[in-house]
Amino acid sequence: MNKILENILHFLTVNRYIQKTKKICKYCISGGTGAAIDFGVYSLLIYFFSENYLISNFISFSCGTLATFYFQKNWTFQYKTNKNFPVFQRYVVAVIITYALNNVLLYAFVNILAVNVFVAKVFQIAISTIWGYSINSLYVFKKNEISIDQSPDSIHHR
Repeated sequence: MNKILENILHFLTVNRYIQKTKKICKYCISGGTGAAIDFGVYSLLIYFFSENYLISNFISFSCGTLATFYFQKNWTFQYKTNKNFPVFQRYVVAVIITYALNNVLLYAFVNILAVNVFVAKVFQIAISTIWGYSINSLYVFKKNEISIDQSPDSIHHR
């Protein structure tokens, strides 16, 4: 019985599809947390302060992005590196591109398609999630860089 459990555990830890699914789930949880912060701040600004939806989006996107970066770097991608500045630079580039995409989507939904500002924000977040996972896994948290593992003496390629 122990051997069967060991085999199942081994399969779950080494199977690349299981690992990819696990990472996508973590991405969705960390991104969902950031999206909840984004949507919450956006809603508060519009509802209580009657802010313009694009100004509200800038503020809320910034709050959600900071939270998401922290969770994705430290939990989703478990990206530990001795080169923090280049990672941050790539992250800033990705955020700028994502922010531009978010505003284009939000503008299109609200002004062109006449979608309610809250519903438009939900659609924009859904589309941005797909985009965000792609840019984070392929560009920001690149696997081919040298990273520092939990112990300072062990360096390996990601």
